[in-house]
This record gives sequence, C-alpha cells and structure tokens, in this order.
Amino acid sequence: MLKRPWFRTGALAVAVALLLTACGGAASSPGGQSVGAAKKVKLGLGAPLTGSSGEDGNLIKNAVVLALEHRKDDAKLKDYQIELVAEDDKADPKEGAAIANKFAGDSAIFGYIGDYNSSVTLAAAPILQRAGISQISPGSSSPKITGFSEFLFRTQPTDRTSGENLVNWAQELSIKKVAVIYENTDYGKGLQNVYEGNWPKTGGQIVTTESYLSGQTSDFTAIMTKVKNAGAEAILLGSLYNESAAMAKQAKQLGMNIQFFGSDSMYGPGLIDLGKEAVEGFRVVSGMNPGSTDPASKKFADGFKAKFNKEPNSFAGQAYDAANIFLDALAAAGPDRVKINKYIHDLKDFPGVTGKTTFVKGDADKTLYRFQVQSGKFVNVQK
Repeated sequence: MLKRPWFRTGALAVAVALLLTACGGAASSPGGQSVGAAKKVKLGLGAPLTGSSGEDGNLIKNAVVLALEHRKDDAKLKDYQIELVAEDDKADPKEGAAIANKFAGDSAIFGYIGDYNSSVTLAAAPILQRAGISQISPGSSSPKITGFSEFLFRTQPTDRTSGENLVNWAQELSIKKVAVIYENTDYGKGLQNVYEGNWPKTGGQIVTTESYLSGQTSDFTAIMTKVKNAGAEAILLGSLYNESAAMAKQAKQLGMNIQFFGSDSMYGPGLIDLGKEAVEGFRVVSGMNPGSTDPASKKFADGFKAKFNKEPNSFAGQAYDAANIFLDALAAAGPDRVKINKYIHDLKDFPGVTGKTTFVKGDADKTLYRFQVQSGKFVNVQK
C-alpha cells in the first residue's frame, strides 16, 4: 500500500477558501457581516481520494488546489471568494451519484471537476445535467462519454486516441503477437475495443484477451500464464497503475520477458513505486510532458513538486487545466451556470499545460507523448 500521509480518509470537504479580493479586504458591519465582501462561490470536485485509485485522485485534487493558488491574485476574479469542496467518490458510481446530488442542491456550486473513473463520471453526469452544472473530467476516457450530455466535458484524451497511439507504437517496434488485458469497467472495455479494432489492421495477431475485476483482483498469475503460453511478445493494457505493477511483478516471477504498453493511467509515481524493477521498460502514452520548457507547463510542474513534494502525472495536468477553464469561465460569465456552460462550449484553443483545448461533443483530443520507464524514471522517447 502506498503511503499517503497528505490526505484524510473518508469524504473530504476541503475548504480552500482562497480570498480573491482586492487588497485591504472588506469592512465588517456590527453584526459580523462583510460590507462589500467578495461573493462566495464553490468549485466542486469528485475523485477517488482513498482506495486503489487514491494516488491519482489526490494528485488531481492537489492540482486543483495549486490552480486556485496560482490564480489567487487574478484581478479578473477579485469579486469572488472561491472555496474548493472536494469529495471522495471512492471510485464507486453510487458514491459519485450521491456527491452529484449533494452539489446539485448547493446553489453556490458554479462548476464540477470529476470524476476520474469513467463509470463514476457517467453516474454523476445526468444529475449534474439536471442541475445545470457543467462537469469537466480530468481522467475519464470511455467512448460512452462522447456527446453523453451537453454539460459533460473532459480534458482527458479518449480511449480511441490513447489506444490508437499504443497500437501504432507497438507496430513500429515490429511486434506481431500481442495479448490484451483489461479491467472490466467502461475504461478498460473502451481500450479493449480500440485494441481489437485496430491491431488486426497491422497484420499482427491478438493471441489472447483477458479481463479482470478492478479492485478485486490481485493475483494475475493465471492470466500471465495464459499470456506466456499463447506466445505473446507484448501486452496492451487497459488497467490502472497499481494492477499493472502487480502484473509486471508476477510476470517476472514466471520468468516472462514481455513488453508492456499502457495509457496515461500508468504515467505517474505509483507505477514505479509499486512495480520497482519489474516495470523497467514499460511504455506509456501521456497527454502531458512535465519536462516541457513551455513557461506555463514549467510553472505547473515546478510548483506542484515544490508544494506537494511529488511529481505531477497526466491526470494532475488535466485537472489543473480543467480548474483554469472553470476560473476563466467564472471571470467571463460570473457564477451563472447557463452562461458558464455556454462559455465552455464556445471555448477555442485554451492554452493549457496539456496542450490546446477545444471541446467537440465534450471531447478534447490531445497530442500524446511517449514515455518509457528507464532506470526507475519516465523518459520521453521517440521509440
């Protein structure tokens, strides 16, 4: 289990009450109420802050905290006192729906960042839509999300984008026989469908396809044995970092020398912390390059490491962009949910740390970077 001393378990309401007011503050009346005070508004967030996806969930939450901190002196937001209310969805669709209902009943909520898991995002979306609350997911990639709701967007690249990039990469390395392993969720099935729809076009063969229950499966020995016996040269994964690390370790124990390919759900400190030498050589694609020399990207990456003593992953970058999109919308449209939704729909080429964002049917396909684990670090590579 990863050590996570920097978050509390259970539902988390993080009052990041960043006072975006003019210098000097507001005067107080005898009754204790502020005169001419900034309007109090809330940005909601739902993510898995505990459990097997807790590492990613907290990176997402911390990225939003950082975005609010970076904008605390923004003159365009001086009329607002912004509170971040973060809740633990536990990677559970029922929890996601409950959080959405809670936020739907709070008139101060002007936007919602979440969720991470596609199934949770889809459970929350109809409730948020009825309340007129725009939702931007920093982690959900399932194709079911495309056009699902006029109020649902995502900064995260789609399964199609990630899957096609991984297929192309494996083909460039002259791999012919692959296995497909995926978690039995909307996210995992999305990547499975992309792999199975595109790998045969390369002239290669899928020698076996295996699924498992996310959060319930820890022993992958039987699956790895099937992959070994099928003669696969590589595995195309539709899994998260923790279970991917377990697969790699168990493959090593079986004496397998096989290549792993995965999406940005594996790009982060968790994979290396858990997998150690077993994940050497892992190849992943990501929508963010923390080593970028772009000033905004560098400010984000350096600021994140300085504040949280951790490397940001792709989901953190996507969440940082989502937060800044909402803050721009608030500055331009005020805390009017209808106007905020229109602002996001009309957004063109938002210059974020994960590239330019324009939403089409809620999707924002991104240019993906290639990384390989080398000597215990993710290294940006061409092949």
